[in-house]
Amino acid sequence: MAWAEIRPGHWQRPIGENEAMIKVVGEGGRKYEKDLWSISVTGSFVAHIECKPLSQALCDGWKTLRFYHPSIATTAGEDILEYHTPNHLQLEQWADESFVLVDNDTSPDDVIARLTPRRFATLYYLRQHASILINLSHWRTDGIGAFHLLNAFFQAVFESLRQEPRELPWGKESARLVPSIEEALDLPRALSPMIERAAKQYLDTLADNLGALEIPYESETRVIPKGTRGARLRFSQDTTTELETACHLLGIHLEAAVHAAVTATAYSIADSTSRHKHHSSTMRHSIRPYLPAPYNGEAGAAGLYTAGYVVKVPASQSWLENAKQYEFEYSRGATPDLLSSRRQYALTMKEVLKNMSPPDTPPSGLDFSYIPSAQTLVKPVHANASESVKLRDIGIGVDVLSRHLYVFMWVFSGRLEFRLVYNEAYYNESMVGRILALVEKHLVSNLLSSSEYCSKAAG
Repeated sequence: MAWAEIRPGHWQRPIGENEAMIKVVGEGGRKYEKDLWSISVTGSFVAHIECKPLSQALCDGWKTLRFYHPSIATTAGEDILEYHTPNHLQLEQWADESFVLVDNDTSPDDVIARLTPRRFATLYYLRQHASILINLSHWRTDGIGAFHLLNAFFQAVFESLRQEPRELPWGKESARLVPSIEEALDLPRALSPMIERAAKQYLDTLADNLGALEIPYESETRVIPKGTRGARLRFSQDTTTELETACHLLGIHLEAAVHAAVTATAYSIADSTSRHKHHSSTMRHSIRPYLPAPYNGEAGAAGLYTAGYVVKVPASQSWLENAKQYEFEYSRGATPDLLSSRRQYALTMKEVLKNMSPPDTPPSGLDFSYIPSAQTLVKPVHANASESVKLRDIGIGVDVLSRHLYVFMWVFSGRLEFRLVYNEAYYNESMVGRILALVEKHLVSNLLSSSEYCSKAAG
């Protein structure tokens, strides 16, 4: 069902099945005052803005962004999403709650570690670090959407600079509220045998997590989670180009090569007695290319349009064999079965999540996620005739409460980047640094040696 105006300025629609499923995941962290899997996207920058204080320009940009992506200001009940078109006072009240100026030496990583659930998407401006951080519940968006929003925010900053006094489209933004994935794909509500088979196909992959390779962690099983931390690794442009060239020679893409390197790292750090086990990880596909316009582009930024399933590889496979298996999965994209299964998959998973008992021994693992085309999603420079903002770097991650670690990958300004996120109750900075170094080692050594052999064989 589409958004409906139930009274002047008050809009509602039913929460989508996938949104509801991920909302249940997020609410699993409430007992620790956390929003599990909430997404944090960051950008550090150099700004030359003289017409007003930078903090005011950023806050004005945030208020402007709401009119282009109003779904950042929706609120969620059990079954309903709501949006209220604001007047001037209500817009200021919303900004007071959702735009946070951090005026001390707190780092972005420290902000992330201390995040608690909030009603709205929230922007933190870290003045001393010349950085912003946008945090959103995962039911609001996905990795691609978060990078879209980061770019749209800086566009909105310059939109607000162009219009003094600002002219906002009061009351017209409701036309830009995003639909659920089920509505956007026009998925039927009736459960056909074909849809049931498709959903079961992907639900069955969850069984591949059973008996899968795990990784050692520091704390005892009863230790409660703390904050999410992250570690970064960035490659030079020359090295990134060299790695991409090597991938081309092998007939794979960089994300498949990195995914295989993450798997190799999991085996490197696992206990020697468990290295015979298969490795399971999540294969994620964006649904955005399959959506109708305009939601297949930036207009769908504040929407959850992603899907995933579990893929396992046996311990006997080589790095290259794993990379080719992952390449096959990535190249398939979102198949018709994956698309048609979204509603039923989410309905089933929501019930599983709500009724699932915690395991006696908490599981652990090393997983992988990449954001395709990040350097086309986020412009490195935003400028007009007299002012500019140049992004030095961008980043992304999710809030983690389990003993799992997640390696996020993207390419920005021609440079391959990783961010490994983990919960500080179970891993320390030294171990995480070692894990990232191993991912780099497995990627570079395996990729370059395999491509060199391939090149010689071709010659």
